[in-house]
Amino acid sequence: MSGQPEDGKKTPTLDEEIENLSHEDLLEITQSSLRRLIASDPLLNDLPVDVTTEEVLAQIAVAQGQSITVTVTRYSEAPLNVVIPQRGTTVLDLKKAVKRAFTLRQQRQRIKTKISWRYIWRTYQLQNVESGRVMRDDNKQVSEYGIVNRSEIRFVKKLRKHSDRSETC
Repeated sequence: MSGQPEDGKKTPTLDEEIENLSHEDLLEITQSSLRRLIASDPLLNDLPVDVTTEEVLAQIAVAQGQSITVTVTRYSEAPLNVVIPQRGTTVLDLKKAVKRAFTLRQQRQRIKTKISWRYIWRTYQLQNVESGRVMRDDNKQVSEYGIVNRSEIRFVKKLRKHSDRSETC
């Protein structure tokens, strides 16, 4: 036999079949393959179904000890895990990571509410729950505030200049 079916027609090769697929079909095949790979990997299997490349890379960096996970807690909301580089991360970098993680969560939950991050950062500061230290200086390293892997932080309301305390939110 020469690899042809009995009716005399040539069987298309895999490359020919792939060329005949639409962009949408190829996208679906790729996404389902990635979902299966991620679900079967013990390091990545707790990531969401619609995982982004950034999230996969961040999870790998955490496993390799290059990044840390910080949990943001708020009263009525589920905790939000934020991945940041272990070294050289400033408070401003942490704020940007919180914004990215929160925005991604809203997209996944299909929440359309617009958040004014400018208002948030003008009104609130981040506080290390374990040490109670409030992160007032955006240019300082988060490690100076005692932030390590699995640290818990929360938003605290800024008070007027005449007071040095912050109110927990």
